[in-house]
Amino acid sequence: MGSEMTPAARPRISLHFAQTLDGRIALGGLRTPLSSRAGFELAHRARSENDAVLVGRATVQVDDPQLTVRAAGARQPRRIVLASALEISPGARVLRGGPGTLVIGVEGRATAAARDRLIAAGAVVRLVSAGDDGLVSLPEALAIILEWGVKRLLVEGGGCILSSFLRHRLADDATIEIVPRWLGGGALAAIGEIGVTALEHAVALEDARVERAEASIVVRGRVAY
Repeated sequence: MGSEMTPAARPRISLHFAQTLDGRIALGGLRTPLSSRAGFELAHRARSENDAVLVGRATVQVDDPQLTVRAAGARQPRRIVLASALEISPGARVLRGGPGTLVIGVEGRATAAARDRLIAAGAVVRLVSAGDDGLVSLPEALAIILEWGVKRLLVEGGGCILSSFLRHRLADDATIEIVPRWLGGGALAAIGEIGVTALEHAVALEDARVERAEASIVVRGRVAY
């Protein structure tokens, strides 16, 4: 399903993630760090070049990331979590320090108690309508994110989030680190259903550039629909 949201009405959106040779990003329910040291540094550089970095609730629950840049004096991004029911622990590292964290949930799914817990932990909390998948409406969330002062947004995952941005035709460019490993079919896919029913309708990575990051291969390009 495409989105009618114009680029002027939302931040510029870059996807950035690491995947295996078989297109997997993690073992189910387990923290699965895939990036090489060079890939890790590349990801942190991308964070510093964007106004905010966004992940979903599952990434926070499994990985408990800080979403910061680990370099002295580096520009730190704001942090955004999409969590339909606001089911984020007040002790999550993403809520600590930094220039601020925005958590976006769904009206009717998030309780007042969950909202109050996150506000008490220092988060900015906003609620939007549900999208076509019953989760956070991306167009509504992006309008709030733009109002929050974010003009360049880095989306790191997980798979559900990455797929949703592609399905709604909201990603402008992408950087993928391809790690020379296989995890097999039981692991989580980087990209799930994105509404492609024929090859001619496939989402493309145009003007692609390839570079090395130690043993990994990094592919960058513009997302075309």
